[in-house]
Amino acid sequence: MNTPAQPVDLAWERWMSALPGERTLNQLTLPGSHDTCAYTVDDALARTQGATLAEQLVHGVRVLDIRCRHEDDVFHINHARIALGLMFDDVIADCAGFLAQHPGECIVMSVKDECGTRACTRSFAQTFETYVQRYPEVRWYLANTTPRLADVRGAIVLLRRFESAAPLGIDLTAWPDNSTFDLDVEGAAFAIQDEFRVPVRASMEYKWRVIEALLARTPHVSDTRWVVNFCSGTGMAANPYMVACGDKDLRGMNDRFAGRIDGQSDQQDGGHSGPAGTVMIDFCEHAGWALVRALVARNPL
Repeated sequence: MNTPAQPVDLAWERWMSALPGERTLNQLTLPGSHDTCAYTVDDALARTQGATLAEQLVHGVRVLDIRCRHEDDVFHINHARIALGLMFDDVIADCAGFLAQHPGECIVMSVKDECGTRACTRSFAQTFETYVQRYPEVRWYLANTTPRLADVRGAIVLLRRFESAAPLGIDLTAWPDNSTFDLDVEGAAFAIQDEFRVPVRASMEYKWRVIEALLARTPHVSDTRWVVNFCSGTGMAANPYMVACGDKDLRGMNDRFAGRIDGQSDQQDGGHSGPAGTVMIDFCEHAGWALVRALVARNPL
């Protein structure tokens, strides 16, 4: 299991513990990491994080994007067709270790079938269930409704992006590609922006507009819909780091989002107040975890 490489303020490790338990997860502002485990590769078009999963958790990230290759009846962690050198066992171990130390927190985990099934004797869903059984010390929330925080402290909440013949977690299999959309499923409702195609630097302005549009809508719908807003994007001329972090000539999505929601921006033209939903971030550690911390601060005690 990975361990944090640097000290961290304990407040970021246990920030959810201070929140009222009656709030549902869609009413919270949650920092998440897009393609959580793509920190093991050096390819500029594939790498999406600079911090390990364990580091992300202790610095306040609570929503994970886990992508699995189902091969030989086990889950390998992938970024598209690129193997990341991790197994689903590694992911569970990091999450279990964190929740054992911080039982007042919860983790939301999107589990996606990234590559289809190869050389397997059972379905993706059946293999997932074997992991649940193999680690009985890990508590999963596998209902199809958006839970209250009190009901999932110390647990992993499943957002299911794989087919299952039986009810299993919150079903997000109808997720369209490269879109902004509302999704109504049995037990839950979502508003999601996941427009990831950013072919050139100039396309970053469009990416920011779709992020900003859903952010503006969020306070009006967050009581009834779970808003998920992806800051991530990539293209041959605008890799994930460029889109997230920018350079000296162009601000990235992380700085723009943090600037829009920080406390001072509320007093300025274009500022944003109220909940910001679940925000999926590339390179969460950018600028000293500034966007993660700004999102955490959006949760009133």
